[in-house]
Amino acid sequence: MRTLMLLALLTGSLSAQLADLQPGRNFPTAAAAFGAGRSENIDAGDIDNDGDLDVAVANGGDGAPQADSLFVNNGGAQGGLPGTFVDESTTRLAGSPVERSRDIEFADFDGDYDLDLFCTSRGTSIVSSWPVNSALLNQGGSQQGSPGFYEDGTTAFWGNLVSIPLSQEVGVQDGFGPFTWPECTDADFADLDDDGDLDLVLASPGVNLDGTRPTLIFLNDGLGTFHELWEWAAPGADVKLHTIDFDLVDLDDDFDIDLVGSSRDSQSRVYRNNLVNGSWPGAPFTDMTQTAFIDTGATSSSTNCYEVECGDFDGDSDFDLWFVNYNSFTERILQNNGDFTFTKLDSAIKGDPNVDENEVDFFDYDSDGDLDAFLAGFSGTNFIMQSGQANGLPASEGLFHRSGVTTGGSLAPWNEVPSSNNGGTTLDASCHDLDSDGDPDILLANDLNQQNRYWENVLGVPDTHAPTIDALTVQDNKSDGSDTIIHAKVLDNAAHYVIARHDAQLIYTLDGGLETCVSMFAQGSQQFRAVIPGGLTGAIAYRVEVTDGAGNTGVSATVSYNQSGGTAPTWQLLDCGTNGFLGRPSLTFSGTQLAGQAVTMNLADGAPNAFALLFASLASTPLPFKGGLLHTVPIAVEVALTTDPAGQVVLTAPWPPGLPVGTEHWWQTAIQDATSPFGATLTNAVLGTQP
Repeated sequence: MRTLMLLALLTGSLSAQLADLQPGRNFPTAAAAFGAGRSENIDAGDIDNDGDLDVAVANGGDGAPQADSLFVNNGGAQGGLPGTFVDESTTRLAGSPVERSRDIEFADFDGDYDLDLFCTSRGTSIVSSWPVNSALLNQGGSQQGSPGFYEDGTTAFWGNLVSIPLSQEVGVQDGFGPFTWPECTDADFADLDDDGDLDLVLASPGVNLDGTRPTLIFLNDGLGTFHELWEWAAPGADVKLHTIDFDLVDLDDDFDIDLVGSSRDSQSRVYRNNLVNGSWPGAPFTDMTQTAFIDTGATSSSTNCYEVECGDFDGDSDFDLWFVNYNSFTERILQNNGDFTFTKLDSAIKGDPNVDENEVDFFDYDSDGDLDAFLAGFSGTNFIMQSGQANGLPASEGLFHRSGVTTGGSLAPWNEVPSSNNGGTTLDASCHDLDSDGDPDILLANDLNQQNRYWENVLGVPDTHAPTIDALTVQDNKSDGSDTIIHAKVLDNAAHYVIARHDAQLIYTLDGGLETCVSMFAQGSQQFRAVIPGGLTGAIAYRVEVTDGAGNTGVSATVSYNQSGGTAPTWQLLDCGTNGFLGRPSLTFSGTQLAGQAVTMNLADGAPNAFALLFASLASTPLPFKGGLLHTVPIAVEVALTTDPAGQVVLTAPWPPGLPVGTEHWWQTAIQDATSPFGATLTNAVLGTQP
């Protein structure tokens, strides 16, 4: 009897309310921002690498063609107030097409450490010769122009087109793009083939969303040209879908990225990536919808399912799925069972508004360590759903509770949404820390030429929750001398697109020597990748460190293995350098050290517009310098440089003749940086060996 009474008391206390770190209205105003148009999508990214987030808006949608917009954050290099914005569309997007845009995405197409832009569109009869989907290249980095300014790169973006009819290719006869493809709704970038660059999934549900066009996948060649992967699914698989939105997410924890798509007029779909050791032995993807959704009863019954988003909602370290309007206007969570099957949770969302929503995004607005949800309402009102995970609520009490509404015995006590201007026809939202105060704010894109909005989080406290390295490649001993690819899966209290901006470093030693740091590549799905070069002979120990935007760092366990065989890498990174304004600056070289061949030096993440010295040496006796180690001693050559506004320098030159085979040469850069106590930061060193 005492046990029953105690359980009753505990249950009652759980049901009382959800703790709120800042009770009150976190988002008191829905400020006018980011223009007004037929705005379909909104995204944030640091276009000029100055440490704050700028905003792009896709306009046009179902209306007449409209120009897309680009708003520059006044913080960072602009020297103004972070979280305030200036419309610089006419200068920074000069010459970009006027379209009926559906989606706009920041992504680094060409791997030069700056963000490019990709925009999908319904197409337009106004500019009939212009490709429906446009790629705009950031002119910083390898373009060696002004960071944060964009020029058309659409023609060079598209490579081999396998399934595209010649009648829809623009100005070509050899199967190479660009092409017109109406009703493209969603573009998502991730490293589908695990080769260290971003590939593209393009949702194309057909004219008037009739399911007559196939979903398309394009693989990046590493230089920013995208070649169609066809057929991408097992022969006979249906890829002509009603899917408006895809999420690219590793659903089975095997370090490759699967596909899951919402569907407006049919069952939503999920495809498993069949990658094995970096290649596809058969069909790249297999349709798993039958066993994953249908056989488990996790089916949909809606003609309004516009979006799917992933996250670990129940705290078991795998990715669950939230489908918008999955059963009529009812939201549904599909809980990941860990074996590529999913259970539909009918009572996990308390206080579901049961109205027509268009999108869901995840963020931790109250900084309690779990993922809350923002629902963008097509029907006129937006909602915040507070997670009960950090409060210890079981699934039976509901994983999410609408703020300000008592439902099912549990209470999310404060109505966090603005008291006015929370209306209109919201098609998209995105949750980011725009004002650099440590908590997430909300961007809203509204249709019907309504004002777009900015909800600033004013009661939030800074995030103190460090990322978790939930899974890490565990390498066995090897003797083939090959490169070792290391993957790390990261969990944190933020959306996947925020986690992709975390600073992830692979840190390794050889035979207990000096630590070497390699910046990890964000592959998508909260997954990072880096390479320990082959040809290093000895005992290698490695770990991963991930730092979020608030400065919280998570550290993995250390893994050790022995490696032998192969030849030493042509370019080898050494040391970790020192931290500065944009974190740890890096120095890399690429190209073949053969006379007359082009070799490129890339200095990234230095202080912006700063004086720098590139040191070179034919021997190395490291000495303490500016808080780190200078490896290029005795110095043979030093070259004065100036970083651009993004803190970057890119130099390309022919390799000189006359160096004997086996000649070693060391390179390192020092950069003036007022944020360093030593007045300067050091990059890693680079050791080159003449082949």
